[in-house]
Amino acid sequence: MSVMTWPNDQPLFDRFVVLEWRGMQIGRPAGIAAQIFFGVLLALNLTTGLAATAEKEREAARWLERMMTAVRALNYQGTFIYLHDNQLESIRVVHAVEDGQIREHLISLNGAPREVIRDKRSITCVRPESQQISIDKRPPSNKFLDLLPQDLDKLTPHYAFRTLGTARIAGHQSKVVAIIPRDDYRYGYRFYLDQESALPLKSDLMDEQGQALEQTMFTSLEIGVAEWNIDESNKQRGITIRKSDLPRSEIESDRPQWHFESLPAGFVVTSRSRVPDTANGGVIDHYVLSDGLASLSIFIEAAGEGGALEGASRLGAINAWGGRRADHQITAVGEVPAITLLSVVEAMRYNAAESP
Repeated sequence: MSVMTWPNDQPLFDRFVVLEWRGMQIGRPAGIAAQIFFGVLLALNLTTGLAATAEKEREAARWLERMMTAVRALNYQGTFIYLHDNQLESIRVVHAVEDGQIREHLISLNGAPREVIRDKRSITCVRPESQQISIDKRPPSNKFLDLLPQDLDKLTPHYAFRTLGTARIAGHQSKVVAIIPRDDYRYGYRFYLDQESALPLKSDLMDEQGQALEQTMFTSLEIGVAEWNIDESNKQRGITIRKSDLPRSEIESDRPQWHFESLPAGFVVTSRSRVPDTANGGVIDHYVLSDGLASLSIFIEAAGEGGALEGASRLGAINAWGGRRADHQITAVGEVPAITLLSVVEAMRYNAAESP
């Protein structure tokens, strides 16, 4: 048996065989010693790269943790713009924290005059042009800037965290931090955090292609200030006050009529409730599903004669789907990709044998 050998005086780097890899020419040494050398070098590079990526993840997580503290603990006021579905709104906000409780006052600066007042007990909407005030006594789900769960580790199986440099927003220097989904079942976020306070100066909701679906950006901001001047004279000006205090019967102890199989990874049912259907005299079952950041709602009611949503619909970042399952009208809606809604609907199963 003959063995091919290289001349001893031939330089190591002359012993390359050329390979094609994804359209690029790379060299590979044919000698065993060289293969070992480059294998070790590759392992070292991979280890260094993984360590650098892990450190970027930790740095981004630290910034996000600071952001969560800032939005829940700081007083601030200013004006921000909200871009969504090719519409631009300008809104004045006052965010006050007293004894750990958050109050917010938002005033629309363009279009029809509107005000929203939120605290731990209710949401009050004021519409001066229509001479009406509506008060929803249900606890508000505060999503303005306060988006993330307390435990970021719960998000890491489905999202990656990255720092993306710096930018200047509303006269403040900011750190750019991204939350990047690991699959197509959820949207991503990009936050521009004030370098000193970590308060979000700008936030972008990103679709599956990395394009902004919604953007919120401060144009002016005062941190540490919250001038709370709420006009309490509306009742004396003949404005009608409408209160919404819909009773909800928790059904956690009851056997649910529906369950879900093979949900998109990370999504679980976080709440179930039942509300009266005042229009038809029945009830509406409401399921909320979430992965800790993204969420969607499923509404289930007795199928009617028509007028309900059929098929898919979209408004900006919000997708919706309507249709019938097991003689029930199903409506799914959420700030998630359409594929997520459809996958959740396909995972629904009716517990016919357990129904009364």
